[in-house]
Amino acid sequence: MPKLKRLLHNVFITNRVGLFLANLHFRLRFSTSAHYWEKRYALNGNSGLGSYGKLAGYKAGIINEFIEKYNISSVIDFGCGDGNQLQQFKFPLYTGLEVSATALEKCMDRHKNDPSKNFFLYDPKRNADYSAATTADLSLSLDVLYHLVEDDIFETYMHRLFSAASRFVIIYAWDVDGAKKRHVRHRKFTAWITHNIVGWKLQQVIENKALPGACDFFIFEKSFSENC
Repeated sequence: MPKLKRLLHNVFITNRVGLFLANLHFRLRFSTSAHYWEKRYALNGNSGLGSYGKLAGYKAGIINEFIEKYNISSVIDFGCGDGNQLQQFKFPLYTGLEVSATALEKCMDRHKNDPSKNFFLYDPKRNADYSAATTADLSLSLDVLYHLVEDDIFETYMHRLFSAASRFVIIYAWDVDGAKKRHVRHRKFTAWITHNIVGWKLQQVIENKALPGACDFFIFEKSFSENC
């Protein structure tokens, strides 16, 4: 019976209709943001449309240009997903953090021959100081903030994101408040940063030209007093 059950499960999730129904069933049973992403990747899901196709290319162009312009030597990515988007980035030294162990395995396998890239499991609950292990010129948060539906998870994430950066933080998300809808909750994060993060200024907002209405880039720079 266990073998038959595994066989039916494998057939089910490799069929497009079956995968859609499985993901729909899981979304209706949403519990926590971390649990959602682990189950999504375990069901052969991916990082979403933002990490593939036109949007992925657009994001890579913006960030690669920024890396070259400001001579960025190291990057830490808070939410690297399945690693597909990473293939288009040009980072001298990269550290990817991911809440899903399944996605992390995919990243490590996809980039196993690249010694400039390292990956670690991100624990949203454990009281860890990620800046103690890795402090980079630039911290990245791409298509992550609006998936952090819990207040405590969001706030911890934001503090870690900024504490791990020595020069810049780039956030790609919608900067609006919105009601929680399963695994999505939009927040006015710039207002939260103003009131909770000291020593940083919003340097630039780059509106999305690839897909109007999609996420914009928000670039934060460490203030001059903090660099002295």
